[in-house]
Amino acid sequence: MFRTQCLCCGSGKLHEVINLGMHPMADSFIPPERLAEPDAVYALAVDFCAECGAIQNRTVTSPEERYADTEYSYTSSNSKTARDHWQAYAKRVAVQVGLVAGDAVVEIGSNDGYLSACFAEGGATVLGVDASPVMGKLARERGVNTITGFFNEATLPQIRAQLAKAPKLIVANNVFNHADEPLGFMKTIQALLAPDGTFVFELPYWAVSLRELKFDMIYHEHVNWFTATYAHHLATRAGLKVVHIEEVDYHGGSLRVFVQQQGGTATSLAGQDSWRAYLEQEQKLGLFLPATYQDYAQRVRQRRDRFLAHLYQLRSQGAAIVCVGAAAKGNTFLNYYNLDASVIDCVTDASPAKIGKATPRTRIPIVPDAALAKYEQVYAIITSWNLSGPLQAILLKINPRIQFLNPYSTDYDS
Repeated sequence: MFRTQCLCCGSGKLHEVINLGMHPMADSFIPPERLAEPDAVYALAVDFCAECGAIQNRTVTSPEERYADTEYSYTSSNSKTARDHWQAYAKRVAVQVGLVAGDAVVEIGSNDGYLSACFAEGGATVLGVDASPVMGKLARERGVNTITGFFNEATLPQIRAQLAKAPKLIVANNVFNHADEPLGFMKTIQALLAPDGTFVFELPYWAVSLRELKFDMIYHEHVNWFTATYAHHLATRAGLKVVHIEEVDYHGGSLRVFVQQQGGTATSLAGQDSWRAYLEQEQKLGLFLPATYQDYAQRVRQRRDRFLAHLYQLRSQGAAIVCVGAAAKGNTFLNYYNLDASVIDCVTDASPAKIGKATPRTRIPIVPDAALAKYEQVYAIITSWNLSGPLQAILLKINPRIQFLNPYSTDYDS
């Protein structure tokens, strides 16, 4: 089923951003016993709302299929880069919102509990909420009290029952864009948040993807993509207000948005009203004009076609091609570029949870990084491009003969 109305304002004024074809769930890797089974695939297309600026996935998919019915594999502590980021996040945000020992913190989409544990180390009382039973188990093993379920009005009584007082801080990082009903999600935040509380969420910034012709953060697990304009509209409609926005260098460029109760008693943040500059910038960038996305889609297709011409030339000369990083964004890349096990030798990864499995639909085997040592001539595409620097250094120690291909290079533009 396709969405025909905006998730935020209900408008039917939707315009196409890009159509990437048919894709499976991007974060579901295939174990050996399921290799012969077909994968469910759905049309992957993005639209934007001319009324409020919301950018959303056109196809409706089931949250249960995205998170509960598959062995959801992404962990928030999956690399040193990620761990360092969340440690710094916890320290900075605690100071910004005036968190003190004993204050309640609720993390939505708490994943393996790493960030919640960082807040607990600072003296906060933490509660995690996550839809994945696998992640909930990991978080509880870490000592984080965790509810397994979707964050919505129905689970609000269960969440409140676990808290001695309303939360001073609610965080939801790289999860708000997974919400099928973002306005309902925001209204539930408003109902749970203390009068002096702050809701902080961090997400990849759509404007960065547009500027850099990135498309691989588009997948079915993501229902919508965020701009400052969209965040402002959502908060206002839910009885909240955006009070501060920061841009951080995570996932290639993310927005960290601070939201408080309209008429609440929360302490003002330094740089309050900073968010207005982002709204003005987004208008100048043409983020909500159909012509902007006609150009974007055409340039993304052109870059793909030129890169593939180069890649197949290398293949015809006998070179092996591998990918590095079994990631959701990597699966969008592989499926949109139509690169399967007949073209790509393997995908390497450091996660024991992924090694031994295969990529969805393309069925490329996932192996340890050490497997690259055997190649005499090999080209590597780092699909986890946000970790490109550290990964290149690691891989060259394994095999100094590796040459790297960057499908996002401007060399493939006209």
